[in-house]
Amino acid sequence: MCLVLAVACGDDGEAATDGGSSTTGTPGATPGEVELVGQVDVIDLCGTSGATAVSFRATKIGCEQPKPAPCTIKVDPFEEVVGDAATCPASQNAAEMRVVVKSAGRWQVEARALTDSGYVGKCFGPGTEEVTLVTKAQVEAGTTIAVNGRSGPCPPP
Repeated sequence: MCLVLAVACGDDGEAATDGGSSTTGTPGATPGEVELVGQVDVIDLCGTSGATAVSFRATKIGCEQPKPAPCTIKVDPFEEVVGDAATCPASQNAAEMRVVVKSAGRWQVEARALTDSGYVGKCFGPGTEEVTLVTKAQVEAGTTIAVNGRSGPCPPP
């Protein structure tokens, strides 16, 4: 009889898991990742001469612990994660764009318009910061961090 109850509980767990997976189709981070979300002025970036697309991306520029803490990150090239993208010309003024990172560290978030001669970017960060700190605890919890646009591109790492 206990075995039957355990199976029934397992079935309930599977049903809950199925219900959980249906919510992964909607925006929001899941445990093991952090979602960085910002309002991007797509029309402004698409207005750059020769712009073909706008992407929202994050570049890992440092470790969770500030210097002089010992740590190693990939630097040649830096680790970069590309999130949402929109093609130009844009049909909407602002778009909520997101990029998902799966490791703790210090990240620069940037909306970039790809142009004929390279790209034009606009930096994003939380509060007044240009760098977004993602902690190991936030990754484990599946946190969403809102980032706001800054004036101009992100500084070189």
